[in-house]
Amino acid sequence: MGKKSKRDRGSGGSAGGKAGGGGGSGGNVKPNGRNKKDVREVMVLVNELLQKASSPGVPPGKELEEHMSIREVVERIRRKQEGWNVDPVPRQQCFPVFLKWLDDHGVKYDKVTIEEFEVGGYGLKAVSDIKAEELFITIPRKLMLTTETARESNLGPLIKKDRILQVMANVSLALHVLCEKFTPNSFWAPYINIFPGTYTTPLYFEEGEMLHLQGSLNFSDVLNQYKSIARQYAYFYKLFQTQPEATGLPLKECFTFDEYRWAVSTVMTRQNQVPTSDGRHLITALIPMWDMCNHCNGEFSTEFNLGSDSAECLAMQDFPSGSQVHIFYGMRSNAEFLIHNGFVYPENVHDRVNIKLGVSKNDSLFAMKAEVLSRAGIHASTTFQVHCGKDPIPPELLVFLRVFTMLEADLRDLLTSEHQSAYLSCLGRLDCMVTQEQETKAWTFLETRLLLLIRSYRTSVKDVETELERGDLTYHTRIALQLKLAEMQILSNAAEYAKSQRENIPQLIEDKILQLAADVALTVKVTDDLDGEFVEEVLELSEDEEDTGNQQKEVTHAEGTDGNKDDDVAISHADEPKTVEKDSGLESSNSNSERESVDGDAIKLNGTTIEGNAEVSLSENSKETESQSESKEQANILVAED
Repeated sequence: MGKKSKRDRGSGGSAGGKAGGGGGSGGNVKPNGRNKKDVREVMVLVNELLQKASSPGVPPGKELEEHMSIREVVERIRRKQEGWNVDPVPRQQCFPVFLKWLDDHGVKYDKVTIEEFEVGGYGLKAVSDIKAEELFITIPRKLMLTTETARESNLGPLIKKDRILQVMANVSLALHVLCEKFTPNSFWAPYINIFPGTYTTPLYFEEGEMLHLQGSLNFSDVLNQYKSIARQYAYFYKLFQTQPEATGLPLKECFTFDEYRWAVSTVMTRQNQVPTSDGRHLITALIPMWDMCNHCNGEFSTEFNLGSDSAECLAMQDFPSGSQVHIFYGMRSNAEFLIHNGFVYPENVHDRVNIKLGVSKNDSLFAMKAEVLSRAGIHASTTFQVHCGKDPIPPELLVFLRVFTMLEADLRDLLTSEHQSAYLSCLGRLDCMVTQEQETKAWTFLETRLLLLIRSYRTSVKDVETELERGDLTYHTRIALQLKLAEMQILSNAAEYAKSQRENIPQLIEDKILQLAADVALTVKVTDDLDGEFVEEVLELSEDEEDTGNQQKEVTHAEGTDGNKDDDVAISHADEPKTVEKDSGLESSNSNSERESVDGDAIKLNGTTIEGNAEVSLSENSKETESQSESKEQANILVAED
């Protein structure tokens, strides 16, 4: 889903096949080419893969070496499994059956149809004029593949027993999709058959294509995603071969690495959040037809009507007849789009990069600086966002820079000030400063840091732009270069901004635009009872950015409001997958989070927007306690990697 979010050439999922023979709407057959020797050899390789992919974080600079080692085992497994996969039916041949399935089950979509576009691949085209805020798609819950339908399926007993499937709901949804794909006469076969046969997420990058991401601030996230999926595959392959609860599942002979990669990518690129029927909680879902919409800048425009138990999509703008109909996936960065959706959106007005900054514990003023930052709701070592556009520096980063460069006397004055809350709030404002000297140091530090990051790319914006003009680039290579270009442009713009702010300090003081924070604090009103947290409206710290120091892909796990009785719950391909640092649908919740996220939704319950696992990661949340007595293998799968 999304502009170029999937590779539309190629085949669909081909679900509903009958194991061991023909039949089923997708024409799947039991994979051929298996023999006992291959199966034994694959099991040996799977054990090796599980060991390699379950190792703790490697030292900085060794991530690529580890990736190559894991990839080498994966490729050996894939070669052994050649011929095990089904031959899917061409995707375009499955659309008529899919549309009839929608018609037969009450989906309303008379103003749109499926069309292939030059940009974005398959999407929805308006067959008549659609006005802004006009309802143009209604999809009943009964057609959605969800974590609830997974529990109600023949996968349910395994989910109840396996701790990992309980913790990683998105993984259970991916396996649910695979089970339905290989289940004869599956209810969802017409839907699964229109899924792309392959995707453009980094999980599908060839080795050489992956190397084009070297230098990117998100390169380690891409490598971690691959490692996480490799680990998950090895774990579940062994599970399907040994667990009694897996005996009745159609995956024992069909569960190849390619099939799992496909299922994971299907969920990552299409997942959204919908409320349960009582509106009390959010669950992960794949929504037929609606998920054919591609992305563009705009606003969330989808609601879930609890009264009719269906998702309703309204046009976010006028769409003339014949034009492509888009929806807004959320305020995601291009890194998130690439990793979770498989595309880069050059016009992204919400693009940003994450930079890690921290106060050294060797700093003689560490304790004081850490305390001040804590009172502002900021960790002494954390990740900040630098945005595209004319205002690249968010308030929380400005607070950090000023505290980081404070002298001991300034820190003592702040910690003992009767107007401490107001003072802290002023540190996030551009019209305030601690002292002229300190303000100069703050902007100088930021400019220097940004220039160092730019230098780490070992190329220039001009050189990347020149490379992108080549006509022989693969799609994967192109989006990898587009991401690097976008990151470098954001960093360059922010460095220029920091330089300008530094150079303009004397004039701003002379014009009385820049004033002492201690003086301004006397006139500022802030919320009382801070309780150690910073609550001033000038400095709205997002939960994602409060990541304990290693933020990743946004992972904002949304939870519905208890007792909600509103009939409408707004859905939108929300962006922060789990947190602003990482919410991938398949990510391993660690510090450098392995983002494997999925499209998520922002849902409004009682007027409150909740960031749905926008990029919901199929991630391994390491929230287990020792008392939960999980097997060693499960512990390895769930472990958070540094």
